[in-house]
Amino acid sequence: MSAEEPILLNIDKHVATITLNRPKRGNSLTAQLNEQLLNTLKRVAADETIRVLILTGSGKYFCTGMDLGSSSGDHSPDVAVEKGMEVYDYLYQFPKPVIARLNGPALGGGVGLMFACNIRIASKEFYVALTEVKRGLIPAMISQYIVPEIGQFKANEYMLTGRRVSAEEGFRQNFLSLVVEHDQLDQAVNKYVDLLAESAPGAMRDIKNLVKVVGGKSDADRHENKEYIKKAFVKMMNSPEAAYGIMSFTQKKKPDWDEFIKSSKL
Repeated sequence: MSAEEPILLNIDKHVATITLNRPKRGNSLTAQLNEQLLNTLKRVAADETIRVLILTGSGKYFCTGMDLGSSSGDHSPDVAVEKGMEVYDYLYQFPKPVIARLNGPALGGGVGLMFACNIRIASKEFYVALTEVKRGLIPAMISQYIVPEIGQFKANEYMLTGRRVSAEEGFRQNFLSLVVEHDQLDQAVNKYVDLLAESAPGAMRDIKNLVKVVGGKSDADRHENKEYIKKAFVKMMNSPEAAYGIMSFTQKKKPDWDEFIKSSKL
């Protein structure tokens, strides 16, 4: 992709990095960017050699949310919300682990992108702000990813005030994995990439589904949760990945999941 494209994709062995590339506009979201982001996510998801996705931004910001200054009028509000929800939901349901490399602040819809990621590593310059209320808007699309994680009390505070929440506070509130100096950001991300490379790709996909089911259901759905857990456990124990992983453990060696993927295709 050209450096002028709103989305950049870099693939290095089993790691894909998607960069939001509108630095002059704070990497804000437009219809074009959303469409290209969705297409790029689908491309990465379909590539079995890619096991980890990193999402980051270029320039000062991670993402400042919807581009309110965009002159594009090619989508009605109904179409815009459908397209936006499709992007967030696809990222949230992504079959591979997603690391948010938070190079700078996340505002509005950018906070939603961050909360759709599984691991979040922020530079000390990072902060979040749900600023929609300051513009007479509400964080409608992204609320479904934020509220279940931080709870109603903090969601009310952050969404009603639109205040800045520093990286340090985000770490204390348990919605950031790690906070580091900006020049240590890549090193910290790479450490998590290395940890994920030692994990079985199919098991990671099933763990993501398991966490969503167990963590996202109400008390009334506990029976359904148990049934899902049973099925997930049986599937896990009967999987070739589990057999390979257990064999590697008994032989006291690290499983080579790259080699496993190659051999499973033969």
